[in-house]
Amino acid sequence: MGKVEIKELKSVFLTNGQLRKTLAAARSLGSRGINVTVAEETRFNPAAFSKYCQQSLVCPNARDKPDEFYNWLVKSLKANPSDVLFPMDDDTMDVVMKHRDELQKICYLPLPSTESYAIASDKGKTVELAKEAGIYCPRTVLPENVDNITEVVSYMKYPLIIKPRKSSGSRGICIVTEKDRLKEEYLRVHSKYPYPIVQEYIGTGDRYDVCLLFDEDHRLKASFVQKEIRHFPIDIGPSTVQESVYLPELVKDCLKLMAMLKWIGVVELEFMVDAKDGKMKLMEINPRFWNSLYLSILAGVDFPWLLYKVAIGEDFQGVFEYKRGIRCKWLLPGDLLHFLFNKERFKMNPPLLGGKKHNIKDDIASFDDPMPVLGFVFACLRYLADKKMWETMFKR
Repeated sequence: MGKVEIKELKSVFLTNGQLRKTLAAARSLGSRGINVTVAEETRFNPAAFSKYCQQSLVCPNARDKPDEFYNWLVKSLKANPSDVLFPMDDDTMDVVMKHRDELQKICYLPLPSTESYAIASDKGKTVELAKEAGIYCPRTVLPENVDNITEVVSYMKYPLIIKPRKSSGSRGICIVTEKDRLKEEYLRVHSKYPYPIVQEYIGTGDRYDVCLLFDEDHRLKASFVQKEIRHFPIDIGPSTVQESVYLPELVKDCLKLMAMLKWIGVVELEFMVDAKDGKMKLMEINPRFWNSLYLSILAGVDFPWLLYKVAIGEDFQGVFEYKRGIRCKWLLPGDLLHFLFNKERFKMNPPLLGGKKHNIKDDIASFDDPMPVLGFVFACLRYLADKKMWETMFKR
């Protein structure tokens, strides 16, 4: 990625307008005077309704039609020149990484190397690298043969959890409590996600996310840690409420791992406390923006803006201090659904509608930029019967 004068750059192209992290990025960049273009399968998406979005484009589905999406993306970037491209989720990231040599001729891509991305996006390779870095992980097996899967994991303690090597959040995940069910469940997951990994299930302990940004020289330029407070689905779904916390030792551990990858751009590392031994264990690496992005911005670490600076080659002082105890929620529809399915819903802390009194903001609702709520409502009507879209939102 070449260096250019900062004054020459003034526009960003964002994909996946349906996701709340894209709305957070649009607000961050648009509020700083940068022209923002948002792409999604439909114009009915929260980011497109933001006052900080200058242009909304309708694109093919990147997961189902990657080649069609790529051809559309090239044409759109040429017809609507944008200096920087931020692929916001796994489907668009995969397409951009595959065609990065062609795309970086027409826009700037603040992304890691293809080799580093391949490791970080593969849960099996991530575990192997984490072991080299001395980071705790759940006991894991990477099967190479489906026929003897029961024998391969014979030394492991049940329950076991089957995870796709490459997927987002809880997609494809299966918990197995009995040995007799293992092979059947493994083959079921394998049919859609080839050769998934098998781990000892460590329960549903406290979860923490370490969010980092590196420049082109692989230098750490920003760090942020959040604790996940609530989720939907309640046990293994994405977080619906998060809180900013400060865990410098955990960040140091992550830096050992990321140094081995020589990273460029943003990355999120997810950890969970193992109830059996109390140790913080790495669950996965997300080699792109995370959905709860708005919390870090509220706390003082504006990752979209800082990544933009990395893209344009501007050096800046690292951002490692931020407000702690800041909370953010995904009310529509994540935390609302958590409330409906939580048997102890009236004991929730913070409460469902907790606002300023509980030091909590919302990912979508905003007095300054109210229209994205309408965009969400229209999106719900548009995708009311679309199972794939709801899985995209809740199995992250």
